[in-house]
Amino acid sequence: MDDGREIRVLHLEPSRSRDAPILCGLNTISLDDYPQWKADYTALSYTWDGQTPSCEVDCDGARLLVTPNCDAAIRELRHEEKIVKLWIDSICINQSLDAIPERNHQVALMGEIYKSAAKVVVWLSTSNRRVEAALNQLVDLFSTTEALNVENDSKRKEMNFQDIGEAQMDIRANVQMALGEKVGAIARRVTKESEDPFECGQFKKPRFASLKDFTYAAGVSNCLGQGCLEVLKGLKLRQFMIYLVGRRYAGAKELLDNQPHAKDRNAVHNDPLMFSILTYAREKASGDPRDKVFALCGLLKELEIPFPNPDYSKSVEDVYREAVVASIEYDKNLYILYHAPSDKRRKGLASWVPDWAEQGFSEEDGRYGLLRSRFAASGSSPHKFEFSQDKTGLVLFGKIIDEVIFCAEPLPDIDNVSEELRDSEKKRLYVREPNKYLETLHNGFKILKNWVEISQWADYPTGESSQNAFQRTVVNDSPDRNERAVQGGSFLQWYNTVNLEELDFIEHGLRQVNLADDVPKQRYFREAYLRTYKDEVADATLSFLALKGPAWNFHIDAMIWSAKKCLFRTENDYIGTAPDPLPDRIRPGDKIAIVSGLEMPLLLRAERGGYKLITHVYVHGIMYGEKWPESKSELEEIVLL
Repeated sequence: MDDGREIRVLHLEPSRSRDAPILCGLNTISLDDYPQWKADYTALSYTWDGQTPSCEVDCDGARLLVTPNCDAAIRELRHEEKIVKLWIDSICINQSLDAIPERNHQVALMGEIYKSAAKVVVWLSTSNRRVEAALNQLVDLFSTTEALNVENDSKRKEMNFQDIGEAQMDIRANVQMALGEKVGAIARRVTKESEDPFECGQFKKPRFASLKDFTYAAGVSNCLGQGCLEVLKGLKLRQFMIYLVGRRYAGAKELLDNQPHAKDRNAVHNDPLMFSILTYAREKASGDPRDKVFALCGLLKELEIPFPNPDYSKSVEDVYREAVVASIEYDKNLYILYHAPSDKRRKGLASWVPDWAEQGFSEEDGRYGLLRSRFAASGSSPHKFEFSQDKTGLVLFGKIIDEVIFCAEPLPDIDNVSEELRDSEKKRLYVREPNKYLETLHNGFKILKNWVEISQWADYPTGESSQNAFQRTVVNDSPDRNERAVQGGSFLQWYNTVNLEELDFIEHGLRQVNLADDVPKQRYFREAYLRTYKDEVADATLSFLALKGPAWNFHIDAMIWSAKKCLFRTENDYIGTAPDPLPDRIRPGDKIAIVSGLEMPLLLRAERGGYKLITHVYVHGIMYGEKWPESKSELEEIVLL
């Protein structure tokens, strides 16, 4: 079965007992004999959940091992009286090491296998009360909204917008208390997309008509503020499935191709970008790290994206690199480079290739680098690139413009500190008994104080004050945060407080809570009093008191926008921020490069034969094309290794 279009289908023997041994056999069919959705087998999609194959299955007299979740799914699908035909990857594809050619060929057919199946069952888990409760509630929500839609359609002429609005409020009332964060448990278990029903343990409600209906219900729930956003995030890849269904209609692709491209100045077509598919799949789990890429082959084939067939004899590093090469060549852009940094990276991976086995930075993470709408470090230049002959090196076109000379300590991650501390009652508690939140903010204050000192080492090269450059840098030059910093004088108050000497800082804090009148005026007694106060009160509380008022707002903004980043200074007296921690932390000697087509500068480390990509960075004063060469002749080749 190393070539052709033959696949194995499992014939599951019936049993009236759920606990009876699983008996089955394998028959061979050809996909050529079955048009789309016309085969008589059910394709099973299930989660591995990191499980080890440990449950026995008797297949044609041979003993096979499957995961407990697969075992549970088979038992649930087994009929009491008749044979059930199934396609299950772990059984129907030979998993032995000496069958790699077959495995390569069969994985390449998986898209067609699912497409030809009579139906696809997504098995979420064995009995799990949280998941089942969430599914039941979503079914109820779907039924309620469907009924409302039908009623609205029949009475649309009789109902006005106010009536419809009131009916929608009734839905909100019905589900307000029912849906909670437990709905997110569903998304964590869905690993493949399907137009067919879910199965989940003893979930006995009438099934959704399809995953489309589930997504719809989750979307309605999210609009009602019921915390289903995690569900929708877990189904990001579904948007591509919906797109594929639409483009299969006669003339649809031609119509799409004739539409103006997206507003992105570098768009070359209206089809989904491959780097988006790769980054969405990055959140999914897989037993073999190569399956993070190979599992997408069917989708890529449907989208007519050139990509080699799966080959399990290749290393993980080569598979990941080939995926990035295909993405850059198909997308005609370099945006995938923003996804190369991550908290962990496997050794031997090219620096410009994301480690797809790692989650990467989420869009909520301040280290996330895709900010095309705001920055333009390379002006309006187009994406331009080449690959080395063996495609192990990526050649960019740009300019090395500066070098890092100093790097400060990074700010910690503050999680949800800002929300916790906006509650006045909790603030008073924290003053009396400093906890981890206040300690985190105090540590951030010490780090930011050091950052301020570094920013004051020299006049800023743009001609603006170092104070202004610092303020804009720590909030990533966010327009609304810049405006917020000016309004009410929050930044100025924070900046002046940070620059106070130690005893002045303590007295300022006492003044904030109307205790400054107790401080002696005479210098000797004043210093003794304040030092005694410092010894008796926690440092975190002192920082909290000193920052009380408008300064607190800027402090929180700085902690959020610069979380998990470090401040650095360059040879030409610019300051900037870089993601930190990273597997390779920024250090003196690293180069700052602006690259044709990329909106953010790149931090590079010189190596023999080229450069190692470390991360993208913010450098204040060069983010809007200020340093981009006027002549193309000034551009140089930058080889990433």
